[in-house]
Amino acid sequence: MAVPTGAGAGAAYQTEGGWRQGGKGASVWDTFAHRPATPPGSAPPGPLGGDVASDSYNNLFRDVEGLRRLGVSHYRFSLSWARLLPNGTAPANPAGLAHYGRLLARLRELGLEPVVTLYHWDLPQALQDAFGGWASPVLPRLFRDYAELCFRHFGGQVRYWLTMDNPYVVAWHGYGTGRLPPGVRGGPRLGYLAAHHLLQAHAKVWHLYNDHFREAQRGQVSIALSSHWIKPQHMTEKNIKECQKSLDFVLGWFAKPIFIDGDYPESMRSNLSSLLPEFSEAEKKYIKGTADFFALSFGATLSFQLLDSHMKFQQLESISLRQLLYWINNEYNKPQIFIVENSWFVSALLLGCNLQRKNEPCDKFGFVLSSAIRYDGVNVFGYTVWSLLDGFEWHRGYSIRRGLFYVDFQSHDKKLMPKSSVLFYQKLIEKNVH
Repeated sequence: MAVPTGAGAGAAYQTEGGWRQGGKGASVWDTFAHRPATPPGSAPPGPLGGDVASDSYNNLFRDVEGLRRLGVSHYRFSLSWARLLPNGTAPANPAGLAHYGRLLARLRELGLEPVVTLYHWDLPQALQDAFGGWASPVLPRLFRDYAELCFRHFGGQVRYWLTMDNPYVVAWHGYGTGRLPPGVRGGPRLGYLAAHHLLQAHAKVWHLYNDHFREAQRGQVSIALSSHWIKPQHMTEKNIKECQKSLDFVLGWFAKPIFIDGDYPESMRSNLSSLLPEFSEAEKKYIKGTADFFALSFGATLSFQLLDSHMKFQQLESISLRQLLYWINNEYNKPQIFIVENSWFVSALLLGCNLQRKNEPCDKFGFVLSSAIRYDGVNVFGYTVWSLLDGFEWHRGYSIRRGLFYVDFQSHDKKLMPKSSVLFYQKLIEKNVH
C-alpha cells in the first residue's frame, strides 16, 4: 500500500505574514484581527493575528527546505486572493504573481507536486465592503474571474486545484454566527445563503477549468470538505438516524450537491423549510459532478473546535478517520479520496508529536489508513499531514501548535526547529515508499 504523502503549509493567512508587503490588499482576516474589541470565543486582535505569522512570505526557501528534509511527495498551500488581486478584482498585482511563481518554480526543481487552494477564508476586504461578501450573488462570478487569473498564470505547473477550503466554516461562522471573519451575525438564513453562493462559485470554477483549461493543463479540480465523525448515544434506530442527519448538515450540505444530485440532503430540506435556498433544475445539473476527486479535511479545526453543538443532534463525536472514510465511500459512490488535511494539535508550550489528540499514539493513523484501504476497499490516493510549520491558528491564535516544525515566533527570522513528529513522519514516508 503506497499512498503519496505530503505536507500542508496551512492557509496563506496562517503562515505568510507580509500583510502590507508587495502590494497586498487587506483581507477580511486582516480587518477582523485588527478590530479593537475581541468577542468571546473569537480570534485575538492586534499583533496576535497573522500580520507576521510564520513570515513565510519572506522565507519561501526556508519552508521548501523543510519539505525537502521530510521527503514528501506533495505540498498543499493556498494563494492569497488579496495578494494577487488587492481589490478582489483586476488589475492583478505583479509582486503577488511573482511570489507564487517563485514558489512553484522551486517546488518543480525539487520534484514536489503542488496542491493549490484558491481560497482559504481570506476574502479581500474590498469585496466584503462593496458587495457584502459571500452573502451576495455577485461573488461567484468574481471568484470565477480570480480563478481564471490563477489558471492562466500557474496552471501549467499545477495538477491539483482546490477551489476553496471548508465552506462550512466560511458560511456558518463567517455569515451566520459571526464568530469568524467577516463577523456577520446574520443567523442561519444568511449562513445558508452564503453556502449557496459558495457552491455556485465552486461549480463556476470547475466548469471554467473543464471547458477552457483541462485539455491543455491536464489537471484536476475539487473542493476541500471538512467533517467530524459521529456515533450514536445509544444503538437505536432514532439515534442512528440522528447521526446521519449530523453528517448531512455538515459534510452532506456541500458533498451531496457536488457528488450526488446537485441538491441539498433531504434531511436538511425537510428540517429547515424556507431557511434553505433552492437550486433550480438547471443549477442542480450545473453543480452535480463538479469534483474530479473527493478532497477530505479531517482534523482539529472543524472536527473538534468549530462544530456547533446542535449540529451533533445529541450524539457523540468520535475521532475515527477510518469510519468516516468508510461512510464517504458508501455515501458518495466510492470516490477517489485525497486526504488534503489531517492532524491534531498540542499546546503551544509543547514540542511533541502533533499527530495526536489526547493520548492518541502518533503511529496509529498509518494503521488506520492502511486498514481503510486494505480491508474496507476505500480508494485513498493521497495523504497530507497538517501542517508543515506552526502558524496562526485562527480563533485559537498562537495558543496551539500544529506544525511538524516548531517556529520560534520571538526570533527575527522565525527559525524552524524539527519536532519529534518530523522523525516519525520521515520514517512513515520511507516505509510507505518501500
